[in-house]
Amino acid sequence: MISVVIPAAQAVRDLAGLLPALVPAVVSGLVREAILVDPAPDGAMLAICEDSGAGLASDLASALERARGELILALPPALRLRPGWEESLRRHLESGGGPALVCAAPPSLIERLTGPRLAGVLLPADRARERKPADLAGLRRRLGRAALLT
Repeated sequence: MISVVIPAAQAVRDLAGLLPALVPAVVSGLVREAILVDPAPDGAMLAICEDSGAGLASDLASALERARGELILALPPALRLRPGWEESLRRHLESGGGPALVCAAPPSLIERLTGPRLAGVLLPADRARERKPADLAGLRRRLGRAALLT
């Protein structure tokens, strides 16, 4: 099962587009939980956590420690997941796939060479926790070579 971690400080508007896309994966049992990261949550962030059932952590390292899933899917709040994204992820996992970048759309030629600018990071929870990354970029640097999923 997957724990979704979203560094969401000052991104309340972006969450309105991302959180509903997670619902099919929660219903199917692929996603176990969502944890939002915000060092200084305001009333709007607290309301989102309460309404969505998401957990709240003050930093990425504590969110990763709190996550109960075997895999971590760290998503930037501005990412717009396409309908059916969870099936692509499920097929990847069923085929023995390892770490991956989860993108909103198929990468362009440049993005295939340099990596997509906006992507989520899927990796085993223990690997995500190893060095207590400060941000999503730190997790992505730790990823190395990975599959691209859309």
